[in-house]
Amino acid sequence: MSPNRPKASVCMIAYQHEAFVTQAIESVLNQKVDFDLELVIGEDHGPDGTRAICEKYAARDARVRLLPSNRNHGVMANFRRTLGACTGDYVAVCEGDDYWTDDQKLRKQVELLDRRRDLAGSAHQALVVSTGARDRPFRVGVPAEIGVSDLLGGRLFHTASVLFRRAVLDTFLPAPDVLSADRLLNLCIAFHGQIHYSDEAMCAYRIHGAGMSSNATVTQMRRDLASVPYLRKVNPAFPRYHYLSYVYATIGMARKGPLAERLWCMALSFVYSFSYFPGNVAHMLRGVRGLLARRG
Repeated sequence: MSPNRPKASVCMIAYQHEAFVTQAIESVLNQKVDFDLELVIGEDHGPDGTRAICEKYAARDARVRLLPSNRNHGVMANFRRTLGACTGDYVAVCEGDDYWTDDQKLRKQVELLDRRRDLAGSAHQALVVSTGARDRPFRVGVPAEIGVSDLLGGRLFHTASVLFRRAVLDTFLPAPDVLSADRLLNLCIAFHGQIHYSDEAMCAYRIHGAGMSSNATVTQMRRDLASVPYLRKVNPAFPRYHYLSYVYATIGMARKGPLAERLWCMALSFVYSFSYFPGNVAHMLRGVRGLLARRG
């Protein structure tokens, strides 16, 4: 570890998170660690009181660094600038509407990556928290070590669970502007090595009406297609057709957009899915069921 940088940085992006960001910040600052920690917050010039809350913490705790913002950058640009400002040897992520539930989380993950130099990152189970619904696990049946091939069908862990080595930023920061920055980040981590997964739930993924996943349109989700040529450029062996099948399926299952366009994207997903036949059959059945459930 460099003597001029913290052992771990936490990247927190926040936009219209006035109701949630205090819990997010406190969950990071309450971590029990024996190393230097910094929390870098990229508040994206929202119209509510999120920034004032962040300023209060930055003024009273030297571990908190709030990035200047006199305009709205957008999700990917804000995520990129906030990650780029992180100076730690390890980088963790906790968005302003999520929170960590275990005050030992960061210590456990740092100790693991210190011990296992072969690993590029660490992730763990998350609880999905939604008003009016029981908490549930984010995913079940996740392998103990995750590679690129495991991530071609989507996210196996939530972003608030991940810790990765600083070198991953060299791969992620030049990436194009996409909507699903978390999926792209996960693949960039896996390009550097295996990701260890623990089934211990140590963070919460909050679902609410203002969240991006609840409001994404087909047009917005089409931006994710730009990730495929970039990933192929970084890693020429990257199975682009397999991943294109997944990306088109997610566009087709967008909550907002013309039904004809969503069906066309599902058809493209089916065509590209023959790059991994016969596994594509079960994948497409899941996709069609999801689309019909969201119809309208």
